[in-house]
Amino acid sequence: MKTTAENNSFDRPKAFKIFFVGLICVCVLGLIYWFIFSRHSESTDDAYVAGSQIQVVSQIEGAIAAVNISETQAVKEGQTLFRIDPTEVKIASEKADIDLLNARADYEKRKALQGDAAVSREELEHAHLAMLKALANARQAYINVLRADVQSPASATLAKRYAQVGQRVAPGTPLALMVANDEIWVDANYKEDQLKNIRVGQSVKLESDIYGSKMEYHGKVVGFAPGTGSTLALLPAQNATGNWVKVVQRLPVRIALDSDDLRDFPLHIGLSMNVKVDTSNRDGKPLQSMDSGPISDTNIYQKQFDSAEKHIQLLMQQANKS
Repeated sequence: MKTTAENNSFDRPKAFKIFFVGLICVCVLGLIYWFIFSRHSESTDDAYVAGSQIQVVSQIEGAIAAVNISETQAVKEGQTLFRIDPTEVKIASEKADIDLLNARADYEKRKALQGDAAVSREELEHAHLAMLKALANARQAYINVLRADVQSPASATLAKRYAQVGQRVAPGTPLALMVANDEIWVDANYKEDQLKNIRVGQSVKLESDIYGSKMEYHGKVVGFAPGTGSTLALLPAQNATGNWVKVVQRLPVRIALDSDDLRDFPLHIGLSMNVKVDTSNRDGKPLQSMDSGPISDTNIYQKQFDSAEKHIQLLMQQANKS
């Protein structure tokens, strides 16, 4: 009959067998998971939301008379953000209109005398060139009047406002910085040894720390950066030293996001993401460049030009009637 001490004794060989059997099972399960799932994907948590930044600058000289926006405010294309005192540009536009009318009257007068000895062909051409120059000046002067209202070139969210009421600005002075609402993507920084199977067009699943696992974003690989972050920096690293140590580099992979996902769960630039690229489809070349990217444009400048043309036409019509 076994004693109590014998019953409570630790069976070391049996415990090691159980441990090793459990370890083998974990390894086998991990190998199966890798073979089925992880072998055809590449993941990284070194990924961040990026987007198109729009800089709003002054196109005329003057003092800021009104500020109509605040930081974090959403604005629409064509919305007036700032108003520059228009006094100076209005006076300049009125002078340019008078010069145009005078140049036109001089040209018409000389044209009526064409063929007489008093007016040569060369003199008529100079008068015509003077009228064309006055026409261009009048058009530009009127556009400057319109540019006293600084408009948003796109629908966006205001990130930074630099201008203040009373501030004197010149052409090119930064007034605000905005982020376009519909041009958001993710830059996933993959290690060198993770890039060989990643291709343009592969599907991607993403998670954001702000929403957690309850929201899974969908996207696709659209391109690769032409260089690592260190080489594209303002001051690239110089490795030609005796103390060089190899560091695994990361290359940004651009991922386009599904617009429906962004509409329901918006993201702001700089937020971190967890990225998983499905590499099962390996058609195409590694590190392939983007074929074509989204086009950013605005109509506000064309509208200003069209308004200036209408102003010139109206001015000419009034001159014909007088």
